[in-house]
Amino acid sequence: MKTTETLSRDMRLDALRGLLLVIMAGVHVPTPVSHVLQEPLGYTSAAEGFIFLGACLSGLVYGRTYGRAGWPAMSQRAWKRARLIYLVHMAVLLPVALMAWMFAGQLAPLANHFHDFLEHPWGSLALLPFLLHQPPLFDILPLYVIFLGATPLLLAGARRKGWKIVLLWSTLIWLAAQFRLDVYLIGDPSRWLPLRWGSFDFLAWQLVWVAGLALGEMTIHRPIIPPERRLGLAAVAVLIVLAGFIARHGLLPPAWVPSQLDLWVDKWTLGPLRVLNFGAWVMLLLVWNPRLPTRLLAPAALLGRHSLAVFACHLPLVIAATTVVQVFVLSPSEQTLIGLLVIAALFPWAAWLEHDPLASVQVAMAAPVSARRLALRTGSRSVELFPDVSLRPLFPRIRASARIVHA
Repeated sequence: MKTTETLSRDMRLDALRGLLLVIMAGVHVPTPVSHVLQEPLGYTSAAEGFIFLGACLSGLVYGRTYGRAGWPAMSQRAWKRARLIYLVHMAVLLPVALMAWMFAGQLAPLANHFHDFLEHPWGSLALLPFLLHQPPLFDILPLYVIFLGATPLLLAGARRKGWKIVLLWSTLIWLAAQFRLDVYLIGDPSRWLPLRWGSFDFLAWQLVWVAGLALGEMTIHRPIIPPERRLGLAAVAVLIVLAGFIARHGLLPPAWVPSQLDLWVDKWTLGPLRVLNFGAWVMLLLVWNPRLPTRLLAPAALLGRHSLAVFACHLPLVIAATTVVQVFVLSPSEQTLIGLLVIAALFPWAAWLEHDPLASVQVAMAAPVSARRLALRTGSRSVELFPDVSLRPLFPRIRASARIVHA
């Protein structure tokens, strides 16, 4: 059962999300596959792309709702999505954490992975629903929940003060994270509670979300890149991307590599050179606007259309595969096979979601009535994501009836 909304989605957008999911699934299992997929394009990872793309879609979808139906409808829609992500996070985390608690004595990899949880299991279990204890790999969805919960306030602030002010404050908060000012201000609360904030520094990573949100919302109103600056920006972006690729893969002479490079490209605090490298990739894709054959995009797009369910599914798969790799003595080829099997397992799961009749009905009902009516009125006409078609941006067309469940 195919809905109008399903047919109108930009396959490239879904394919990019699917590709990021494949990279994350491969990286999270310690096999030779993870070494190949670990930041292959420079100092930028799938996590930045996943959060940034989610923010762009949120800015577009909720920005349109804000302009059409006002703040109450927009905030209700965003918070409903945040609640869904929270429930999915808890539905996956709680069973896995409890199983680790039960079997950690027999399986050392589980004990290592959930070490902080097992140190204070009852206290950690009480903190899980408040997102104050996040075991490894279970810290991306909490970021989504918090950022999406703040999205209505950010959009309202941008409408009153403009995105320049919002981005300025976001940058200042990111700078505070670079100098670890949060540690000086609040100290270490984990001395009293078994807190575990996760690997991602929230104050730093909010910059990725706010920048993506601004990009998505601003494209509703005006072009992002003036046509006359397109070639110049592309040239600068290519130079930065190439420099990041060469440095990341150790192709520079050792004497050219500064001793403080690791701090400047740190993933968890989102170091300055990492921000620059990721920003260059965003700019390059915006001005390049690659167009690939549909048959090449289709497999990854299948995952992207069900990104939340696929991401949630990959977490227990990754933990199970990591346990197998670390418990048994396996050859590199056997480890590689396990890593590939984890990635391959995501596709039948997404295919089942794609073709299950009940899931199709639920997808159709996930969109608000106004969006479904708009889809009927517009028929086959598509809506520009970036108004200026001469820019040929990365995501040029999606329907106004985009499925909310995948925003």
